[in-house]
Amino acid sequence: MANLFEQYFNNVAQGILNPKGNMGDFAHAAKLYNDSAFRLSPKTKFLYHCVFELSQDGLSTMNTFAANATLQNEFNLLVKTADLPKMNYNVTTKNQYNRKKNVQTSIEYDPVNIAFHDDSLGITTALLEGYYRYYYKDGNHNIDGGLVFDPRNLYKNDTAHTFRYGFDNDSRGPFFDKITIYQLSRHQYTGFTLVNPIITSIQHDSMDQADATGIAQNTISVAYEGVIYTRGGTGVGEPKGFATDHYDNSPSPLGVIGGGVDNIFGRGGILDGLGDIFGDIAGGTFGLDTVITAINTYQNAKNINSDSIRQEGINIAAGALGGLATTAVTSVLSNSSSGLLDAVFPKSTGTGGSAATGTQSGSSATAGGSVDTSSAIYQEKVTNGNTFGDTQVGTLITGGGGG
Repeated sequence: MANLFEQYFNNVAQGILNPKGNMGDFAHAAKLYNDSAFRLSPKTKFLYHCVFELSQDGLSTMNTFAANATLQNEFNLLVKTADLPKMNYNVTTKNQYNRKKNVQTSIEYDPVNIAFHDDSLGITTALLEGYYRYYYKDGNHNIDGGLVFDPRNLYKNDTAHTFRYGFDNDSRGPFFDKITIYQLSRHQYTGFTLVNPIITSIQHDSMDQADATGIAQNTISVAYEGVIYTRGGTGVGEPKGFATDHYDNSPSPLGVIGGGVDNIFGRGGILDGLGDIFGDIAGGTFGLDTVITAINTYQNAKNINSDSIRQEGINIAAGALGGLATTAVTSVLSNSSSGLLDAVFPKSTGTGGSAATGTQSGSSATAGGSVDTSSAIYQEKVTNGNTFGDTQVGTLITGGGGG
């Protein structure tokens, strides 16, 4: 096993004389994004967590939510998309004795758009209903009690003018204490807290009988007066509500800590495990998870042999050449005067080559597969091969190397 890895990773002579080989990567990109446990690798967009914190006044309009902490966290988990804050600095150019000087004058915060899944239970719709009912009196009138609308007075039979409209709802404090969008990456978070958030628009989705696959959503636009940045490490309840409800605590079997795979490259492979181990050590987070990762990496490394390495090389080469036409690939692999110089693409099964590798009873084994050359059908096809095309079938069977 030691010899195998020594040959695979530490070919010192080849590294000195031809450090990149024939298919080396771009060193500047590899060193930027891969070195130091991928600390400069770009973040992904799908790792985030949002927290809507309602004030006590806001919760007063939503009795069910006020008494159930799980419901309060579930509409956080149902955020489909969320914009991160965008700030514009107003800059004025002044003349200073014919010298141009740029002066900052103010800052503007562009509203962020947040979309919720319109869930079957109606949690996100109830949240938006609560906001509407908190600020606007119109949403608090009960039509089930026989209230009739009037085209001139809105509410019919309101002779005493007891009905109130619009913003006249005695709401004083804010509905939201704050809204925070957390960007997650490698067990760390960056928080963007929106100061004094106010919803400027609510848009419920459109219904369409012809759309059998679409997912309904509720979308809001939020204005705010400032942004506060926070940073820290993720954990159960950190940031607030993270990994507490509906969270899968079992590691994925595709990841190294969940078992991993006996490949060298790719997710859950040997290099992925080594990167996690050294990353924990470098980041000072060495713990039980690191030990489990090391054990799984070691176990997977023991399962690697020359055949698996060869097959993985084939898969990588196939992916790299996937955009080429089949004829072009055949030309590259078979013509020694063209294609990739000194590139070897081994095969996982079969002996290949141009010479017979053995004999079978009643037949001769030719390169590329076994054919019963003594059968009458074979002789007939060789004799009449020109009837199947410009190239005789006999030439197709006996000529060329392994398949």
